[in-house]
Amino acid sequence: MIVARTALRSVVRRPRQALLVGVAITAATAFAAAALLVAANARVALVAFGMVTPPAADVVVVPRGDVEPASALVVAERVRDLPGVAQVVVERLGDVEVEAGGVTTTWKLTSDPGAGPLSALRDAPDVGPLEPGGIVLGLRTAERVGVDVGDTVVAGGHELVVAGVGPVREFGQDVGLVHASDAVTIGGMPPVQMFVVGDVDLAAVRAVAGDAAVTSGPEQRDREARSVGDTLAGVLGGLSVFVALAVLSAVVIVSSTFRIVLARRTAELALLRCVGATRRQVHRSVLAEAACVGLLGGLVGTGAGLGVAAGLVAAARAADLVSAPFVAAPGGLVACVALSVVATVAAALPSARAAGRTAPVVALGAARSSDARPVRVGARLVTAGALTLTAVATEALAVPVARTDQLTGLALAALSGTLVFAVLVAVGPFLVRWAARAVRPLGARSAALRLAVSNAHRSSRRTAAMTTVLTLGVGLAAALLVAVAGVTADARESVVRTFGADALIPVDVVADPDALVAALAAHPAVDARVVGTDILLDPAPGTDPAALRDAVLDTVPAGTSVYWAGDVLAGIEQTVAVGQLVGAAMIGVTLVVAMVGVVVTLALSVAERRQEIALLRALGVSRAGARRSVAAEAGLASAVGATLGVVLGGAYGVLALRVLDMPAGQPPLVRLALLGAGVVGAAVLAAAVPMRSAGRVEPAIGLAAR
Repeated sequence: MIVARTALRSVVRRPRQALLVGVAITAATAFAAAALLVAANARVALVAFGMVTPPAADVVVVPRGDVEPASALVVAERVRDLPGVAQVVVERLGDVEVEAGGVTTTWKLTSDPGAGPLSALRDAPDVGPLEPGGIVLGLRTAERVGVDVGDTVVAGGHELVVAGVGPVREFGQDVGLVHASDAVTIGGMPPVQMFVVGDVDLAAVRAVAGDAAVTSGPEQRDREARSVGDTLAGVLGGLSVFVALAVLSAVVIVSSTFRIVLARRTAELALLRCVGATRRQVHRSVLAEAACVGLLGGLVGTGAGLGVAAGLVAAARAADLVSAPFVAAPGGLVACVALSVVATVAAALPSARAAGRTAPVVALGAARSSDARPVRVGARLVTAGALTLTAVATEALAVPVARTDQLTGLALAALSGTLVFAVLVAVGPFLVRWAARAVRPLGARSAALRLAVSNAHRSSRRTAAMTTVLTLGVGLAAALLVAVAGVTADARESVVRTFGADALIPVDVVADPDALVAALAAHPAVDARVVGTDILLDPAPGTDPAALRDAVLDTVPAGTSVYWAGDVLAGIEQTVAVGQLVGAAMIGVTLVVAMVGVVVTLALSVAERRQEIALLRALGVSRAGARRSVAAEAGLASAVGATLGVVLGGAYGVLALRVLDMPAGQPPLVRLALLGAGVVGAAVLAAAVPMRSAGRVEPAIGLAAR
């Protein structure tokens, strides 16, 4: 209890210090909580979207794809005659040409019983029952085609009145629900499955269903839910990796800040030893203080993550992407708080051991900067060597393993990158010292740079903490840039190989290919030819692609499928861009944690060196000179981190492309250079608050400070 009270009083007495120590873990916890809640709500939304089997269906019958529609309907009649069957609904689905708003396009139409427990409109009271002769449109379909309730559309040559705009599942194309009787009249909508309501024996259904697949309603819904879970597994795995990296970065920062904080409290810890505290008690008090900081940071971060996730879900609900209520996942939030506590305690372990080992007399006369103590070279180099060998071996296994299992190959590549990060943690102080020696000649005419180099060399562990987390963030971003560039280049080459022209029309979708080629070739803007099983279309010399598109659409019969290479490539690039945006958002969190680390480490460094800065001021260094020295220190650390991150991240981006069996192509050198320069600039801007504090140190006040 005494240890706990001492730790709690230490936190209460120094709230600003506790804030600085815990802000990095707070940011990481906020990310973890937000990611957890967004994933939980996404799962609920996807399950609701992917659950195509109505809750009232007791049995689902799915005919084989090659079965004639008439045979499927015979099966439906046999099932309807079984004992205990209350209702059988045959769902039809097909691509139908629909004229709406003066434009004819292909829609995905689905049949619906119109009302009752098996209707897709059962939860849409505003739409009402669907009668024969009516159609219910999806919300975005109605917006795209410009029709509203009461308007008329023509589907497969039959007029239908828009009866409502409701919750129809949309898959990126125009969709609608039509009455089951209209689905038969329209044609082109074969039966795809049957829903059965009633207390019926599955064996009896299988006996009359022939080759059709028969499953119970609960089993089919469980299967659909598991399919959604499998889809989310990769997403959750990726989120978990980014959460782990953010927490790992926070642990490095918290470990560094604890080392600085405890160095400033050497005299206090020595007094505890003098009045009878044992080494174990000092050790436990530091860990208890870390637990308090982690608890506070976890509570604040979890609350922030909860707010962010609630805002995102509210925005998704406003956009009609989500209809279910917000899932708070209290158990997961408690786990996030516990993760914050455990991570902070783990980060404080080295400092706690050092505080417990220090003898009272030595502590009372010790230097105030633990970062000025010598780094144990042997242990770090041995650890780094072992980790490097393991990382190289893991990297060498990634490509051959990926030939049979790409997911495992990617996991091995990620593990290799994580091991390299651990190597950087071990050798970070040496890298900082070597970098300081390398830039020392540049400081011949700059007092600020000379001070920064001196501080980096003397307190290499502190500077290495900033450098390491910046390397991680920049490395992830560089790997993403290289991988996206490779994927985009591969997609372009694939489209060129597949099309061989600006557009193509499959021969088998045209009634008279020769006549169509002749009609197209007669147009002055079109160069048409038949190659293999496709009609290839290119713009005639001196014609732009827009004129080619207009000419083709004016010439081919309505409803003919024309595939445009530019549209396919644009769709692929849009998908890649979405993935890049999501990845950049995840990586951005790691970079934010790194920038927080820059601010916190430099702020504690300035507070620790107040006497030193005051002495420099007394010797003639101006306020601007003191500020520039802090900016130079941030610039030096970020330059090392950005350089290492770009080099290592680019290498692992190439490795990821090799694992995916894609050519690396030309690396995006300009983007990588801009990334490195941007991170250095952002780190210098992030150091603005510590720079201001350094400039405000007065010579007399600083010399008297302890």
